[in-house]
Order: sequence, then C-alpha cells, then structure tokens
Amino acid sequence: MGSRSDKIQKNKVALGLQNTDSRKGRFRAFDAIRPAMKKMVKNYPYLSNELRQIKQHCIDNLEEMISKATLSLERKGCHVYVAETTEQAQAHLLSLIPQGVVVKSKTNAGKEINLTHVLEERDIQVIETDLGDRINQLAHSEASHSLAPAIHIPIEKVTEVFSKEMGTQLECSHEALVVAARKGLRDYLINADVGISGANAIAADTGSVFVTENEGNIRAVTMMPKIHIVIAGVEKIVPTLEDALKVVRSAAVYGVGQDIGTYVSVISGTSTCCDPELDELIHGQGPQEVHILFLKHGRQEAIDKGFAESLYCINCGSCLNFCPIYAEIGEKYGYKYLGGRGLVFTAFHGDLQKTVESGLSLCIGCQKCKNSCPVQMNTPEMLKNLRQEQVQQEGLGWKKERMLALLSKPKGLPRLTKVASTFGGTLLKKSKIGVKTRFSLPSLGLPGERLLPAVQKKSFLENAKPKPIENPVKTVAFFPGCVVNYTEPSVGEALLHVLGENKVAVKLAKEDLCCGIPGIVSGDKNYSRQMALRNIEIYSQFDTDALVFVCPSCAVAFKEEYPKLFAKDDPKLLQKVIKLAQKVKDINQFLIEDIELVTIPGSIPEKITYHDPCHLVRSLGITQQPRQLIQTLPGAKFEEMVDADACCGFGGSFSIDYYDLSRRINEGKLTSIENTGATILATSCPGCMLHFRDGITQKNMKQQVFHTIQLLSQTYGRRNKE
Repeated sequence: MGSRSDKIQKNKVALGLQNTDSRKGRFRAFDAIRPAMKKMVKNYPYLSNELRQIKQHCIDNLEEMISKATLSLERKGCHVYVAETTEQAQAHLLSLIPQGVVVKSKTNAGKEINLTHVLEERDIQVIETDLGDRINQLAHSEASHSLAPAIHIPIEKVTEVFSKEMGTQLECSHEALVVAARKGLRDYLINADVGISGANAIAADTGSVFVTENEGNIRAVTMMPKIHIVIAGVEKIVPTLEDALKVVRSAAVYGVGQDIGTYVSVISGTSTCCDPELDELIHGQGPQEVHILFLKHGRQEAIDKGFAESLYCINCGSCLNFCPIYAEIGEKYGYKYLGGRGLVFTAFHGDLQKTVESGLSLCIGCQKCKNSCPVQMNTPEMLKNLRQEQVQQEGLGWKKERMLALLSKPKGLPRLTKVASTFGGTLLKKSKIGVKTRFSLPSLGLPGERLLPAVQKKSFLENAKPKPIENPVKTVAFFPGCVVNYTEPSVGEALLHVLGENKVAVKLAKEDLCCGIPGIVSGDKNYSRQMALRNIEIYSQFDTDALVFVCPSCAVAFKEEYPKLFAKDDPKLLQKVIKLAQKVKDINQFLIEDIELVTIPGSIPEKITYHDPCHLVRSLGITQQPRQLIQTLPGAKFEEMVDADACCGFGGSFSIDYYDLSRRINEGKLTSIENTGATILATSCPGCMLHFRDGITQKNMKQQVFHTIQLLSQTYGRRNKE
C-alpha cells in the first residue's frame, strides 16, 4: 500500500504546485482574511476557551446530547432521523426526495455522504445555491476551500461559465456576475420541491438549527421550498441556544474576521402563523416539513481511537487560511474535508489508505492550524498518531527503516557522516558557503544545484573544548543535535564561547546521538524510544541548572515528546523523563532569563531581521527573547519582517521528500526578508539556517544567515563562519 499511496500523493503535490491560477486565488483570499481575522480575534479573548469547553462537553456526552436534541426538535414538529452509516443516510434521503428539483446550500456532511452524486443518479436535479459552489458546479470543478470553494477559479473562467449558463455574453466584473447568479438561481428557488442545508450548530435545549452566511442563499433555501432537510454531523449539537450562538460567532470571527455573519438564521420547527379569527396556529409561508438527518458515520470510532478532539471542529476554515501546505497545493491536500483535519476525518471513516494518498505525510508540523483554530484542535498531533498507525500496519519503508536503525545505534551517526564525508565528493561540489549537488537525484531530495552543508569529518563533540570556569554563575548541559554536530559546528562553538564569556560552565556528552524527532514525526516508536532512552540516561547523570539547546526541534523532543513516549511506562522512568524535560531551555531563553549578560564589547553595524522557527515560537512559546538578544548587539539595527513566524518550509526530512513544495513555501519568506532591506537574517534553528541559505543562493540574494548565538559570539570577539 505504501509505495503506491506515496506515488499518488506525490502526483497530487505536483498537480497542486502546477496550478498557479488556484494559488493566486488562495493568496488573494488570504491577504483579506488573515489580517481581518487576527484583528477581530483580539476583540474576543475568551471566545476560544469557552468554545472548546462547550464542544468538549458535547463530545464527552454525545449520546445524551443526541437524545436531548431529538426530543426538542420533535416537539417543534421536526422529523428526526439518526443515520449510523453513509448508506443509511443516503437511503433515508432518497425516501424523502423521490423526484423533482433540489436547491442545496453548503453542507459538509452532505459532501461526506456524496449527496449530490446520489441524487443525480436518481435523475433528481440538484442546484447549488452557494455562489462558490454554483461556480464549481457549472465549471465541473471541485471545492477548494470550506468557506470560499471557488477561490481557485479566475474571474475570466467564471464569466465564461456564467455566460454559457445565461445564454448571453456577460461583463467580466464581480458585480455583473453576482447579478447573473442571482437571476439564474431565482427560478430554481421558487420552483424547487426540496431545500437542503447544513447546520453550523443545533441547540439541544430548544431544538433550534443555526445557519450563518454572508450571501442570503441559505435563508432562501430554508424558507422557500415546501420541504427543508438539514444534514448535520452529530458533533454539531451543543447544549443551549446561547452555546449555538457562540459557535456562529466563532465561525465569523475565526473564519472571515467578522464579529458576526451577515445573515444568521435560527430555525425552530415548521413555519406557522396565527389566524386572528380562529385564534390558532396554521401553516405559514415557510416549509411545510422540516427533516433533520443526524449523521453518526465514524464519529464514535473517532472517539474510541482517541480522535475525539477532531469533532470539536466548527468548519470555519481558519486552519486552511494559515496552513503553508494548503496555501501551496490547495484542494490536493485533504479528502472531502480539506487540509489536515480532513485527513483525520478520512482515517476514522475507515480509509487509512485514502488518508495516505491525500497527504498524511505532508503536514510539516508548523502548528499554524492549531494556533489559528477557535477550538485549539491539535491536528498535527492527530496526524502524527495516524502515521504511527500506518507504520504499525505497513512499516516505515526501507529508506527510513535503515536510516533510523543506524541513528539509534551507538556510533551509528558517526559512521553515517564518515561515509558522507568520504564519498560526498562524487555527488557534491564545493561552493562558498557549503556544497552543491553535481546532478539531480530527485528521489533523494537532491535536485541539481541544491545547496547543502558540508559534512564534517569530526563532530562538534569530538572537537569541543568548553572553557574551564571557576565559581560559575550557572552550570548547564548542552545537547548540540545532529545538524550542529556534523554540519554546523560553528553554532555549537559560538555557544561555548558566549557561555564561557558569561562564566557559565558547560557539560558535554561523550556520545553523540540523535534526539529521535525524525522518527517521532514519521510515526516510529521503536527506534525513537531507543534514542530517547539513551539520551535520558546520558543527560540525567549531569547535575546542572539547565539543559540548553540551539535547535528547537531537539528541545521539543526532550520537553514534549519524551514524556509522551514513556507516559505508560514505569513511573520511576517517567519521573526521570519529566525531571529532565523541566530543565530544557532554548539558548535565547537561558541567556535572557537565567543570567545577566556581561558587557558586550564589539559591534555589528548591520541591519538584521529575524525568522521565528515553528517549534520555538509555537511549541516552546519563545518569541521576544531572540529579539531582545539582537537588540542588545551594539551597532545593529533590528527590522521586523512581515509574518516572521510563518514556516520556512524546511521540516527536516520534509524538505527531502518534497523539495519542490518545501522551496515554494520558502519563497514567500525570502520575499519578506528582501523587503526588510536587512543584510543579515538571524534565526534560532540550524535546520532553518540550511534551508534559507539554499533559498538565498537559488535567488541570488546577498543576505548572510546566522544563528542568534553566532551573532552574540561575534560581538564577544569570535569570528563566525556562515
């Protein structure tokens, strides 16, 4: 399954990268939505936590919520059906819609059960009324965003398909196209037999269905036809009317940066009015029947497998708006439900192979989705767990298996680097700041002219000589990590220099071992545990004030991943793991918070900008400390770049497996760097440094790239090599 699925996935990535029109459309939408969302979220500081609590309570008590909502809806005259499977849902809908015309608004649950296809197979005409969905329907295209499904289609193409539909050549303008769409839909809305909608939320206490929109089409769909059918996953149920309104508000705030949607409809039963002569309620002008179809398909399985958090999602699309992978390949990432969360949904519906084919290995782990999610859903963690399931079923694949087996053995890393340094000349040629590939080897992530770091014959640990310190102000252990150990030793040397100047004693291990993060993110537990156990044994022996890192990914491995790996092990071992995790400090954090820097004698008369590594800013929460260090450098002028915390596209092995995608992500960052006018790019991750150097070289830019500790070391008198 693996190799075939991987091939399908890589083909999808290639197709996504080729579709430049779609990319332009996405970024036009992002340019409007992202700043509006960030600004609006600040106005509702408690909304996210409140919403998460509401959703968690509902999913923890799902059966009770379904029963309560069913009773309330039936009291209001609604017909309720709970479908356990897709097949049950399809059969029930066909029993309600024997023939005729159906007008349909956006419904993710409807997409999940292949609603349109099922109805059209029975010669039932389905008309999409959401403007984006209608464009896709006429253009025979797939939705590319949960809220803006046609952002990938240029206006010229929209004009073409609408002109064909209307039988006349339309003006190529947004105003003209909206007028044409409204005219085109009017007759369908008036004459339709059935209207189908989704639901943003359903209040269990009052039996009220909430739908929100900006176009007004959903309101027409739910009012004008004689029959209104609501299709909703059971996770849409919330306890109260007030809770439902919070969902609606969150969808607007986080989805499009509005305080509330333009239209919010609350449907509580069938349409009625009061006859003044009879003093009784009779049928009003709305639908005569309201049917609620609750879909359970795979939801309980998700809960049972530990993916309950995925059901907190309110489908606002905020995760897509900030995901670097979705930004570049759009609808090619995900299946039915787009993006990483869509992959989780696909998996708990029992189709792990489809999950693999649709992008399981694509998540770069930047955590932008979690950071922008109104329910703080940890999609990267769920995807990592799915990768573990995939590895259990089909293994790692021979390349990763051999690599991790070698990394997990004592002296395995030195053996690997010795081979690389000995035979690297066959594949590589020297450049001013590293080496370049002589010819293209795409399967190894080595296209022609890719800039790579030169592998050192001796590791940093073999050459390192910490300065002896009498009466140190602090004592730390230092974990250099693979990149520093074998390709960027100057970063480790800079750390020893700066700490020595500040009378901090440094203890080093005699054995160099990988932190295990490559295996952890790949879904491996076996080799990762072996590496982790050895590191825990080595660094727990040191009596120190802190364990410092120059690589955020390594720090995250010790601080967050090791406790997860051994959570169910012997309590004594877990206690040791937690104790070590509590000592973890990024070097920027340590220098700013734990000691008082001695006077800095030198100067760097340069303009410097700074890139936030993903693991540092979103996992470790470190943003200001690196900037404070840069601003202490005499002579330096700090210039903040736009979206400094956006992912650079490196992602470790990600940049090998998907180099073209990795480089495309990097291009946006390079533009931001160039716009600052900075001559130096500072960052706090050796991996990011490697990726930026390659990108800067490919674009013939002139910026030098340094770790913040290298810049500080330079002002203390040590000359750094880029």
